Amino acid sequence: MELQFSQYQYSCDKRVLYRNGELIVLKRNQTLLLEYFLLNPSDIHSKDDIMNAVWRNKVVSEQVVFQTISQLRAIFGEAAIKTYSKKGYKWQYAVSNPIDNSLNHSSVEYTKNKKSPYYLYTAISCSFIFLILLLASQWQTPAAQTPLYIATNAQGTDGQSKLLLTNTSVFADNAHFSIKTISLSDINQQHFLSPQQAWENAQLPLNNWLLWGDTYPSEKGVFLHYGLSNDTRHWQGYAFGETTEKARLALDEQLKQLHDLSFFSSHKPLSLAELETMHSHAPNNAQITLLLAKHLVYAKQPDVAMVHLDRLLTDRGYGQKAYRAQAQWLIGMIYKMRKQHQQSTHRLTLLRKELEHTSLWPLQYDYFNTSAWLHYEQGNTEQMFNVLEEAISLAQHQQAPLAQFELHMLYSILAKKVNNTAQQYAQLNKAQALLIAHNLSDSNKAIIYFHFALFTQDNALALPYLKRILTIPKTANNYWVLDNALEMLVSYYIEVRDFKSAHALFNDTVKQPAQLQLKAQVLLAQDLFDDARLLFQEAFNTARLTHNRLVSLNSALALYQLTHSTPELKSEYLAFLQTNASPLWLKQHGVTSAIALEH
Repeated sequence: MELQFSQYQYSCDKRVLYRNGELIVLKRNQTLLLEYFLLNPSDIHSKDDIMNAVWRNKVVSEQVVFQTISQLRAIFGEAAIKTYSKKGYKWQYAVSNPIDNSLNHSSVEYTKNKKSPYYLYTAISCSFIFLILLLASQWQTPAAQTPLYIATNAQGTDGQSKLLLTNTSVFADNAHFSIKTISLSDINQQHFLSPQQAWENAQLPLNNWLLWGDTYPSEKGVFLHYGLSNDTRHWQGYAFGETTEKARLALDEQLKQLHDLSFFSSHKPLSLAELETMHSHAPNNAQITLLLAKHLVYAKQPDVAMVHLDRLLTDRGYGQKAYRAQAQWLIGMIYKMRKQHQQSTHRLTLLRKELEHTSLWPLQYDYFNTSAWLHYEQGNTEQMFNVLEEAISLAQHQQAPLAQFELHMLYSILAKKVNNTAQQYAQLNKAQALLIAHNLSDSNKAIIYFHFALFTQDNALALPYLKRILTIPKTANNYWVLDNALEMLVSYYIEVRDFKSAHALFNDTVKQPAQLQLKAQVLLAQDLFDDARLLFQEAFNTARLTHNRLVSLNSALALYQLTHSTPELKSEYLAFLQTNASPLWLKQHGVTSAIALEH
């Protein structure tokens, strides 16, 4: 018997789970508990009922039940199983063809009666009827369309040629989407930096998608840079055509392929596992390959990412220029992170050559940004300033105020690093003037306030700027500012022992590893060692799952220092630090001598 919920299919006969046709491997207890929930979706199940149904006559603790439920929530989402205080747990997703509880109460009862001819006849009959109903529903009911809203810019102040799909005839033959338009105040360039904020500003219902884009002419046609976002995930890519209309048709084909890969039906953020699955089904999709490589770099697998990026470079079609350029940039970034500056410079040179005779400003900006930082790391101050001056001039020519703002801020940051105070303040003032003149999104103010906070000599005077930063929407470009502002505030409150204000910075559902670690530091400063240890442990585990190396190292160090009574556990944290930290980090944090004693 097949049961379906969300994007999953569960076979009671084989006790296997599929997600959109892909096998999901579950442990035995996870399988039995999932089946119990699916066969009784309308009931609230107590811990005792669950233990009797899943573990039967085995003696297990309640903690095992809690852990298994947590494991299912990790797979299907927190909303999958709802906790009812002092009552139990209830399955939340709608299940097609759930078993009538008056006939079947659990998988245990099926096992007892599996030899009954009547049961066998009933099971076969039900399965046959369910199959007929399922096929009939597919024949008679057309698939629901995905609502897609195309963003138009209400201001029209930036000079780029917009997507301008107010005439939605380009999607006329696309049965997968229902198309509407919506006017938003922010420019499209801002949407690419903060897609989640763009979707929230559009005030769209759940399961509705926002689409936006800019067009960039070149010597052989038009590149269309587009973005997609809903409440949980976002995407961006490039489509190419000899004319704007053909570029739009190419976009339509890309959207169809994303639909066929179930991209629009998921309610979880895009993950490395999902990208690997998508890549296996569409190995020639350049955007999927590129995003997979980016996720692999983030997951500390740069060499694997290089294999995919090199594959992108083999496609010499003109329409693939945007993806080849991004591949060269990402390879250059990998070399830059490895301090292999010569190889990084070479890749950036190839990137710029790829962009010749195109107006692909977003990719040109990546070139200038990375080149400026690379010159700084090599101590080439004059070349660094020359790159920035050229970039600002080109941004003015492109009429890209947001890019100008970011370049002036980058100029200010690098000027401060090389002790050029005059340029530091001059560029900061120019950035602030652009912010006001073009009414840019408030999310861009974070970096302005952060600089004002850094420039103050008194930590107490920096507090208003830091507090204001935490009220600003997080984007792809300012998240580091918000994270640093939170860390600075926590450090200040710990220093003055204002623990009430420190705890007020965190909500009740802190899940990010960096925030868990900061909250643990507050508890540690209060001498609440047991509470701090639990939070450090949670931060350590979460950081490893999300490949956050710095937080995992700092949390492991704190746990090593806090674990006095268990030598074996203390040795495990020390082994983790030795394996994952650099010799310099170990020396700076006083761990080198401890490792020597261990051996």
